[in-house]
Amino acid sequence: MDLNAHCRSIYCQSCQLWEGLSMSCSKSCHCSDLCSNKPFRKDKKIKIVKSEGCGWGAVALEPLEKGDFIIEYVGEVINDATCEQRLWDMKRRGDKNFYMCEISKDFTIDATFKGNTSRFLNHSCDPNCKLEKWQVEGETRVGVFASRFIEVGEPLTYDYRYLQSFFFSQKSTYIS
Repeated sequence: MDLNAHCRSIYCQSCQLWEGLSMSCSKSCHCSDLCSNKPFRKDKKIKIVKSEGCGWGAVALEPLEKGDFIIEYVGEVINDATCEQRLWDMKRRGDKNFYMCEISKDFTIDATFKGNTSRFLNHSCDPNCKLEKWQVEGETRVGVFASRFIEVGEPLTYDYRYLQSFFFSQKSTYIS
C-alpha cells in the first residue's frame, strides 16, 4: 500500500502516522514544491551564541512562525549498549555536558561528535520549540519545530522532558 498516494495537492496534511510519528511526502509523491509536508528540505537561519547561565545556546536569525521546521537533530544513531558505554566513559572523564536524544526504547541520537547546531538548543519549561519524529524515505528523523512565533535573536529552547540519568546528576532528552 502506498501511504503517499494521496499527497497530490499543494498543501498535504494527511500523511500522518501513529503516536507522534509523522510521515513526510516521499520523492515519489507528485505534490507541489510548496507542499509543507516535506519539512527536512531547508534549515532556518540560527546561530550559536554564548548564553547566560547555560554556557552555549542557539538563537533565531530570522522570524519563525509556529510550526516552522527549524533544523534537524542529527548525530550518530547508537544502540543501548553503545550509549551506556559512552555515558560511563563520559562520567570517568568528568564530562558534565552530553548531547544525547533517545528516539526509541533501543536507540539514541548522540550529537557529541557528529552533531550540528541543534545540539546547542537549551532546555526550558516554557519552550518555543518542540522535537518531532518524522518518517522520511523510510528513515526516522527528528526535527526541531517552532511551537509558537519566535522573534529574531530569541534563544531557541525545547523541553528536554527530563529522565533521571543513572550516570549523571544531569538528565537526558527523551521524545516519544
